[in-house]
Amino acid sequence: MKLQDITLEAGNHFVAMEYYALLLNRTYLVLITQSHLIGIVANGLVSVRGGPSGSLTDILTTKMAVEGDLNNPFSYVSEKYLLRINQLDLLEEDFLKENRSHFRVNLGDVSSPRYDPNRKWGMGYYPHDGKVIVEAAGRKREFIVLGNQSGASIASRIQAAINNANNSLSTNQ
Repeated sequence: MKLQDITLEAGNHFVAMEYYALLLNRTYLVLITQSHLIGIVANGLVSVRGGPSGSLTDILTTKMAVEGDLNNPFSYVSEKYLLRINQLDLLEEDFLKENRSHFRVNLGDVSSPRYDPNRKWGMGYYPHDGKVIVEAAGRKREFIVLGNQSGASIASRIQAAINNANNSLSTNQ
């Protein structure tokens, strides 16, 4: 399954940010497939613009700031990141080796996703709809839902995919 072969349509993906190392962040395009959650790193470090005009802080944060329609989740996605994996099979190890921050989680390993409507501190002027928390294989991930997307809907879609995957497993046994 290659990204170039997937039609992104309502219900099969979302765009979210995840913090790591306390204050750094990365943006993901997360695919919800029949058997997996697949996280594709879709942007590097993002910051809000800050500091006096022309200062070093202003120059650095301007380079890391997202421009465009901030309500559109795809404004947070950088095409150059997606082009790197466009030809890779998302279900093969080469995908995970391309960037160690990509992830692939079997839906059977995911415990109930939950939606937290509280805004994430540090997001500045970036619109977001709370967080979706997913736990799998002893690891908890907190996805900040970027732009005009519904965190509650995303958590429900992940739960529906888990239910469908579990039903498929029990039918095949």
